[in-house]
Amino acid sequence: MFRFVPCVLLCLAAAPAFAAPADDRLADGLKALAAKDIVKAMDAFTKALESDPRHAMAAYERGKLLLVIGEPQNAIADFTAAVVTDPSFGRAYAGRARAKLELRDNAGAARDFDQAIAAAPKDFEVHLSRATFRFLLRDIAGAKADLTNAKAVADEATAQKIDAMLKKLP
Repeated sequence: MFRFVPCVLLCLAAAPAFAAPADDRLADGLKALAAKDIVKAMDAFTKALESDPRHAMAAYERGKLLLVIGEPQNAIADFTAAVVTDPSFGRAYAGRARAKLELRDNAGAARDFDQAIAAAPKDFEVHLSRATFRFLLRDIAGAKADLTNAKAVADEATAQKIDAMLKKLP
């Protein structure tokens, strides 16, 4: 029995190393985004997903980039991978909703915005995303409700900005 102990200890010690490559590639991608190097960021997020296909944040970040470069269908696949891995990832639902909007699937987008809020009701960004969607549909009352909810869960500085937006709406 004792001869297995070193193997178990070695495996446990190496376990963080298996996760590190995907996290390292994600960090590389975020640094590339900060430097506005979309190609390098895309490559880093792809490598993170090759290392760990269930890395929700890498899938989300690559999905956002796919939207920027005009590939909403591929973005939907990445956002879906993110929410399958982490069903509480509200921003991934909102990202998928934005991709569906680009494909003119308003009903699908509405469902995803609702899921975003259900998954992450304390994330002001998901409320802002749905508020924008509702505003585009000329649902001013719905947009105001979402902005009010966003304000309630946002930090103080962001809440002040949201309050200024609310005051500008009819």
